[in-house]
Amino acid sequence: MTNNQYSYETKLEAIRLLNTGMSGRKICEHLGLKSDGLIYTWRNWLRNNEYYRLNQPAGKQYKYHKGIKDLPQSKQSELQITQMKEELEVVKKYLIAERLW
Repeated sequence: MTNNQYSYETKLEAIRLLNTGMSGRKICEHLGLKSDGLIYTWRNWLRNNEYYRLNQPAGKQYKYHKGIKDLPQSKQSELQITQMKEELEVVKKYLIAERLW
């Protein structure tokens, strides 16, 4: 059993075919993919605006700062702002919990 790595273009093509109504199994046969579950995962990443995850190497599916250098500056800024907002929410929850003690 080997780990397959697919190019960014292959992933986008698989998502495009899925969105046109082609079944996941047929897309796998057509593009030579390992499983149709990958395609649905890739589509979810696109729906969630996580484009950077499509460029990450295998085993690097963590959230912050991975693949960010390959994105346009505007997308990089959006990701950084989103991360800062999430971090701020964690700090707020911590401070509120401290006051209640």
